[in-house]
Amino acid sequence: KVAELSSFTEAARTFGISQPALSQSLSQLEQRLGVVLFEQDGRRRRLTEAGRMAADFAAEVLGRTGELETWIRSQQHGDAGRLRIGLTDAATLYLLPDALMIFRETHPGVEMQLVVDSTSALCDLLARYELDLVFAVGPPPEGLIGEALGTEELRVYARRSDGTADPSAAGVEWALPPAGSRTRALIEAGLADRGIEAVVTLTSQNPDVLRQVAAVGLAWTVLPEAVGGNDPELVDVLGEAVAHRPLAMMRRESAPEDARVAALSRLARDMVRLTGAATLAR
Repeated sequence: KVAELSSFTEAARTFGISQPALSQSLSQLEQRLGVVLFEQDGRRRRLTEAGRMAADFAAEVLGRTGELETWIRSQQHGDAGRLRIGLTDAATLYLLPDALMIFRETHPGVEMQLVVDSTSALCDLLARYELDLVFAVGPPPEGLIGEALGTEELRVYARRSDGTADPSAAGVEWALPPAGSRTRALIEAGLADRGIEAVVTLTSQNPDVLRQVAAVGLAWTVLPEAVGGNDPELVDVLGEAVAHRPLAMMRRESAPEDARVAALSRLARDMVRLTGAATLAR
């Protein structure tokens, strides 16, 4: 700006400082850079070659500073940046697709990164600052906070032609979520309460895979009612839930407010309320 004006006096007036203060600041800058930035031209001061280089660089920095301020404002309003989301397969398959699609359409400047894994793995990633928001089986572990989305009924399903068999009978094979998962623990406890000891011959985190295995008669399984109840090839063997699985949104307790997280959380709540996908207790 100094280079654009006719004199240091005019520049100082523009900046609202004294001319000596401006001259001292420029002198200190020259000493720091080890070059002369201005040369005298009558009553005017002209930039030297080094001065022009410094002025061009300063203009670029100021321009990028403006870009940074614009990006920060967009980020604060939830319109820019990156949102890293963790999902269990259940959430991915039938609970959140609409919410994710609407978020992408209404926040085109936000880069969404999706990670699908087990609840324990997702909670670990969230605690290690590698995710911003997780949709998984509650309750959240220490250090994370959660908001309940609803409770799923988990029911025993078999191929319709096999549904009259006794689930506790010998020879019944089961396809269930992997051992060690929260869902597997809930299922095993519910089956044990009914005197059923499941012989597990296949495991998968994906409820749609378990549904297909049961539909072709390879094994019995336990599924959310929203998955198994909509398949005409399957029958609800017991006619009641063997377990109830809580679903929750989770984030770090220490995480600052984030407009992107807040926006997706609102959409998830709205979708659950409108579709009833997470109440699932009929």
